[in-house]
This record gives sequence, structure tokens and C-alpha cells, in this order.
Amino acid sequence: MKKKEKKDRFGKLEWFIVGSILTVVGFLVIPSLIQKYGNKAYKKSLNIDDIDFDEMEPEIVPFDNETKENK
Repeated sequence: MKKKEKKDRFGKLEWFIVGSILTVVGFLVIPSLIQKYGNKAYKKSLNIDDIDFDEMEPEIVPFDNETKENK
């Protein structure tokens, strides 16, 4: 009976250690990898050739009192 209790105790300890390692990896390693490779993938997905910054201007929409009063 003592062998079974020792085995159960070590089994629980192993699961605790494995769970702790996975938690640390999940909080420290995975987010940094996602940020690093996610930014690279996002930059590759952009088509910079299609954007023309020379003709970009702010859109000016005139304020019209008549349209507000009709609603």
C-alpha cells in the first residue's frame, strides 16, 4: 500500500511540474514569439506599392445646417 501512495504522490508532483513549466512557457515565451513573427508576417502581407502618399489629403466635409435641420 505504501508503494501505491508513493507512486500517487510522485505522479501528482510530476503533473504539477509539467503544468508549471507549461504555464511559464505560455506566459513568457509564446507571447514574445507571437509578437516577433506576427509583426514580420504582417509587414510581408502589406502591399506598399499600392499606397500613394503624395495624393493623400485629409477629407474635409463641410458642415451644413440644412441637412441637420431636415432630420
